[in-house]
Amino acid sequence: MKNRIKELRLKHNLTLEQLGQKVGLANNTLSRYENGKRKPNAETWQKIADYFNVSVPYLQGVINIKITADLKFESKGEAIDCIEKIMKTFNISKEDLEKSIESEASVDG
Repeated sequence: MKNRIKELRLKHNLTLEQLGQKVGLANNTLSRYENGKRKPNAETWQKIADYFNVSVPYLQGVINIKITADLKFESKGEAIDCIEKIMKTFNISKEDLEKSIESEASVDG
């Protein structure tokens, strides 16, 4: 799976050095992330995603819907599609989701 770091960097007309300065990473480290030779840790994924105002799953290439950090969708269908892809990525079944909702309801109720 290919991440979108380079795609977003180029779209924003940034060099590796410029992006590195903005997110506090070395050029060679960013280059390895872009080429998939290294994977960022969770904190670094979030830092880069925040800079570009996208979700971490979008930056990672897990989902194709560009979700801003505040999770706004164009339509209900886009939201459902995103939820289904995230559930698939993390191996969450509909039953798991239902159990979680029931558990939350019993705590609140």
